[in-house]
Amino acid sequence: MWTRFNVRWEFQTNLCASVPADPQMIKRWLESRKPATRPPDTKSIDEVAAEVAETVLVPEDQPPSLLVFQRVDGKLVTRAMTGRSHIKDCAQILSSLYVGKIEREKSFAVKVKQAIYWAPENYWIPIVRRDGAPVTEADGQIERPIHAFTPQGVISALKVFEYVTDAVMEFPLLVLTTPKGTPVVSESDLKTIFMYGGMHGYAGERSLDGGRYVFSIAEAQG
Repeated sequence: MWTRFNVRWEFQTNLCASVPADPQMIKRWLESRKPATRPPDTKSIDEVAAEVAETVLVPEDQPPSLLVFQRVDGKLVTRAMTGRSHIKDCAQILSSLYVGKIEREKSFAVKVKQAIYWAPENYWIPIVRRDGAPVTEADGQIERPIHAFTPQGVISALKVFEYVTDAVMEFPLLVLTTPKGTPVVSESDLKTIFMYGGMHGYAGERSLDGGRYVFSIAEAQG
């Protein structure tokens, strides 16, 4: 029923954190990203907020705007579902601007949404180095001013986020497969998604070229 693909992203620009370190901001951050309808058998906003709070490490004397990586067993990780969200976002853009739609057939975006899943044993995806060594500390922090236009005028603030250079993420994907043995989303289509996604960028600071990657993909054997 499923075809398993092994995927590797090698980041060519900084992989930037996007999780608020401030516990008061975590729930608001999650609320802004929740889907219109909650999928069955998924965690509630409160449950995910508690999980995030348990996996962020906040250094002392840091500004409330700090964005950090989640940490599990002393290693930097990202939640696998954020990778699936990245894939769905890329597929949505490709579906409307690049692939198009054949009448009376499901769109490319719908096929990706309904046919591509993360392997259930990979709830967390480790962030590693080129040689496979786990990343245990961010390589540094970047500060940049941000400006917001409000009815009361321009508000300025300082945004601070962790980053990792030369990061790698490796993970399996499960693709729904027809009884004839044909994946609903082909390996060629997955490559198209990652070709776009590698330019679009993953995670934080994409407007500053953060999270750009090159990829490799291969069908798992056995």
